[in-house]
Amino acid sequence: MSKSLLDVNQYEEIDKILKKHDMNKHNLVGILADVQDLSPEHYITKEQAEYISERLGIFLSNVYDTITFYSALSDKPKGKYVIQVCNGPCCKVMKYEKIKDAIEKELKTGIGEITHDGMFSFEYSSCFGACEISPAIRIGEKIYGNLDEKKVVEIIRNYRGGTWENL
Repeated sequence: MSKSLLDVNQYEEIDKILKKHDMNKHNLVGILADVQDLSPEHYITKEQAEYISERLGIFLSNVYDTITFYSALSDKPKGKYVIQVCNGPCCKVMKYEKIKDAIEKELKTGIGEITHDGMFSFEYSSCFGACEISPAIRIGEKIYGNLDEKKVVEIIRNYRGGTWENL
């Protein structure tokens, strides 16, 4: 791997993270989560993945297997806020499609895409345990349930306006 692919500061930041996790390949999920947090687009670049695999002495495929297994990790850019719509069995019964459609209309984007301003990503998620309040969405670590089209649009607009903390 060529050191010109990442700047010196990025190498130093990744090395700090690796040291924080004792350079232990068994801490790979935590390492990747911390590296992902370095990026405003909330993802792990190919160059970062290569450097981590090199430093930990593991195959690059192990790094990518971990990134693709955990929904909290990504090798593709994401928005500042990631909206996950649950498409688990309870949410399907409770018509999650109407919520998905309202989100797509409000964001003017589809599943797997980022809004033009980089503020939101929109994706499906398997069940995240909010069955009693389905249909539900998750934005970051916060879950919103018992949704209808009007409520979900209000939530998105509050995030846009910076007033989401009050929800």
